[in-house]
Amino acid sequence: MRFFILAISLFFFHHLCNAQILKGRVVDSLTQEVISGASVYIDGTSKGVITDLDGNFRFDYPENVKSALVIRMMGYKTIRFSKPLEADLSKIALVQKADELDPVMINPDPWSRKKKEQYFKKYFLGTSTIAADCKILNLDDVKMRFNPVTGLMTARCNKPIMVRNKHLGYLISYDLIDFELQFEKRILRPGPGIILPDNVSVLESFHLEEAYFLGSSFFQELSNKPSRRKKYVRRRNNLYKVSELRFFRALATDQLQDKGYVLYYDKFAVDIKDHIRVKQLKTYSVIGFRHDQYPIIDAKNNRTDIYLSGEQIIVDQHGNNLSGKAIKFNGFMAELRVGGMLPLDFKPEEN
Repeated sequence: MRFFILAISLFFFHHLCNAQILKGRVVDSLTQEVISGASVYIDGTSKGVITDLDGNFRFDYPENVKSALVIRMMGYKTIRFSKPLEADLSKIALVQKADELDPVMINPDPWSRKKKEQYFKKYFLGTSTIAADCKILNLDDVKMRFNPVTGLMTARCNKPIMVRNKHLGYLISYDLIDFELQFEKRILRPGPGIILPDNVSVLESFHLEEAYFLGSSFFQELSNKPSRRKKYVRRRNNLYKVSELRFFRALATDQLQDKGYVLYYDKFAVDIKDHIRVKQLKTYSVIGFRHDQYPIIDAKNNRTDIYLSGEQIIVDQHGNNLSGKAIKFNGFMAELRVGGMLPLDFKPEEN
């Protein structure tokens, strides 16, 4: 049984020719009092500010990028504007959250907190060498549950998950929308080659089939010291060459072959143009695949297996996958996850 790994961020991109100014004011929906200290940022990028003492914010919208505007404040429901340049931001009213109580669970959770944390960190941060330099600063705020009947482990967090990436020099604020690990239950009984512990007639085990998470992210610099910045820039450029972001950008612009990717089908390298057709529109590309499964090798000889649940996917020309679970990864790119994530306004220094 295969398992697929997919990490998605909630991004909505369109083409914008010139940089524009975003400005507005944030207030409490009930009292109409201004809210200072609210986070206002462009989803998936490093562009954002904090509202001032009068609840106001103002900053440049990233050039050539149009992504969702996120307004977040502890104790209030997060608001997202998918088209912020068309929205009225003059008075943004945040609604206070009601006290949230944990639901009563019918099926007891047999897994320890430690075991669930290990799974969560592995499939949220990733298993690459970069993930080893990442730390979740508020892991205790993440609530996790495993249901032994459905084999589903879920996680949620009422606060942004704060990730310190010392390798890339980012502090990532991640609003988790969904996190699911789907396990297959297997029953072991005594038989040829299978010896169970004494007084145990049946042994249950769970094997991961699929991992999926969805959320929005905001990137901040860990340090502005020139010596560290130089190191971070070098590492980010090295990561970009093998990243999911570069793959989707190359896919959307029909440049996979030019960027050094090699596509395989039925154990043989194939001509990419015979198997992948790209229709480039004004703000996104529609990509069609001849088959539903392909291994692909990047220029650094890293292998990723691609699985498709439909004939076509949609990818923004800035590298944003808009197709959700329609495309899934296993292998190198699947191991990167949040630890190996770059902001969507990242501009590489490529030859």
